[in-house]
Amino acid sequence: MSTARFTFIGLLWAALASCIMGATIEGRISYPANVPPPVSIDGGLPSLQVVLDGGVRSTLSTHDGRFSFYDVPAGRYTVDIHSPVYIFSQFKVDISTTGDIRVLEFKYPGTPKLAVSHPLVVDALAQVQYFQPREKFSVIDLIKNPSFLALIVPLFMVWVLPKLTESMLGT
Repeated sequence: MSTARFTFIGLLWAALASCIMGATIEGRISYPANVPPPVSIDGGLPSLQVVLDGGVRSTLSTHDGRFSFYDVPAGRYTVDIHSPVYIFSQFKVDISTTGDIRVLEFKYPGTPKLAVSHPLVVDALAQVQYFQPREKFSVIDLIKNPSFLALIVPLFMVWVLPKLTESMLGT
C-alpha cells in the first residue's frame, strides 16, 4: 500500500510541477537587406542583450542571433533588445496559464501594434545615427550668412559713394 501511495504522490507532484513550470520565450535576431549586419571577431553576429520585463531577466544572443528565456511563468512581459548600433522593436508577450503565447510587436511609439508569431523574429528597424554628416562648402550659404552681408554692404558703399559724389560734382 505504501508503494501505491508513493507512486500516487509522485505522479501528483509531477503534474503539479508541470503546471508550475513556465513557458519558453525564444526568438532570433535578424538584419534586413537595407541594414548592414555587424560582424564580430569570430565571423558571426555580435551578442546583443535581450531584456525581459525591464531587467527582471536578461540574456545574450548567440552568434547566430538566437535567444531564449526558460521557465517564464504566466503573465504579460515586454521583450527589448539593447543595442548601441541598431534600433529594434519592442514586443509584448502574453503567456496564459495553459502555456499559450501571444505576441504583439510595437515598432515605434504611437504606431499600431502588430500580432506576430512565436518564436519571435526580430528585425533591426534602422541603424542609429549619432552624428550628422558635415555640411559641404556652399557659396550660396556664404552669401546668405548675415555676417557676410554686414561685411559686403559697407564695402559696396565705400566703392559706390565716391563715384556718386564725382558724378554730382561734375554737373
